[in-house]
Amino acid sequence: MTGTYPTAPAVRLPARPVEKLLTVMWFVVTFTVFPRDELILYPLALYFFYAFFRQAHTTLPILLRCWPLMLLPVWAMVTSATAVLPSVAFRTAIQMILTMQVCILLVVWMRPREILLTVLAATGICGILSVFFTSYHDGAMTGIFAHKNMLGAKMLLLWLSSLCVALDPWMRLWVRSIALGLAALALMLIVASHSATALVLAVLIAVMIVIFSFFAGRGSRTPMDRFALGLILCGILGVAIPFAISASSETPLALLLQRLGKSSTLTGRTELWGYAEDVIRQRPWTGHGSGGFWRYEENDLVRQIFAEFHKSPNQVFSFHNSYFEITVHFGLVGLALAIFVLCWAFVRLIAQLLRRGGMPFVFFTCVAVVELARSMVESELMRPFILGQMLIWIGTIYVSRYPLRQKRIHAS
Repeated sequence: MTGTYPTAPAVRLPARPVEKLLTVMWFVVTFTVFPRDELILYPLALYFFYAFFRQAHTTLPILLRCWPLMLLPVWAMVTSATAVLPSVAFRTAIQMILTMQVCILLVVWMRPREILLTVLAATGICGILSVFFTSYHDGAMTGIFAHKNMLGAKMLLLWLSSLCVALDPWMRLWVRSIALGLAALALMLIVASHSATALVLAVLIAVMIVIFSFFAGRGSRTPMDRFALGLILCGILGVAIPFAISASSETPLALLLQRLGKSSTLTGRTELWGYAEDVIRQRPWTGHGSGGFWRYEENDLVRQIFAEFHKSPNQVFSFHNSYFEITVHFGLVGLALAIFVLCWAFVRLIAQLLRRGGMPFVFFTCVAVVELARSMVESELMRPFILGQMLIWIGTIYVSRYPLRQKRIHAS
């Protein structure tokens, strides 16, 4: 397995086989939730924390070059003293910092293709287990996850990673064959979950892979006529989309929701967001701190929300929008920091894809696009120990590990 990447600013310190196995375990426990998973998660986090400082001569310089990643975690730590639950807010801030440290460490340990294969292994394990250990709700599979929609959403990452491996010419044929089989498994599970949203995203993922591969798959060596064609198509879409919107009596979102059989309130999410706006007005700048709002026993509004949305007291709930959730917990300052970091990461991911090409960087860019789409209706953005989020930061950190201006070398 070969490829080309720029010369690293420091001597590469590859992960040992046991550390690669620990990484697979880390990806599994950050991909799904199961009883007592903290008995695996926290020891792994402790080892990665130790390994980060064991290799400080490499990891700390990268951390300094990726300083925007620490903005929100540091803000969370600073404001934890004024949070509703200071100890919980402080613990979350530490976990957010540790998440970024683990991302940097994995970039030091592994090449991009190794990360891609590790993700495929971890998500593939979860996909296979979902075939043998599953339940059904209204005829839909749930797999090893809490509910059917989660199965559909989680299998999108298996679908994406398996397609990227299967289409990567630098991968060995037997690896690509296994990836193709796992892609079929992922699609089967997405269909079995009866999640129309996941099925639409699966199609969009396949389209994105094709588009990114065609227009930037060879990086700076991509023929200029492809770039020109891409700019022309962007121009046509820029004119056609506003015209189509103005010609229709309904918005594109309304049409999409109608096709998916969803309500105009996004299954009550817009009403939930109204509650979030009221909560934000209570503490607009610093927020309530992590864990400071969703307290069923102590908060009358939370009990009202749970009753309205038919949730039991022992369930975990959120505002189903990352930006409202971030603002409730970290205030408007935290929201501004999160948006800045997200924009910074996207610019670097796109620049890296255009400069270097290759399926690993197609993978990281697609993950970022999918997670951005999901952030509008889910609350995982910037949360610690979430695999999809970590892959955005890992892809971004590679720009600091291997600066775009440096020469390329042959890499295994």
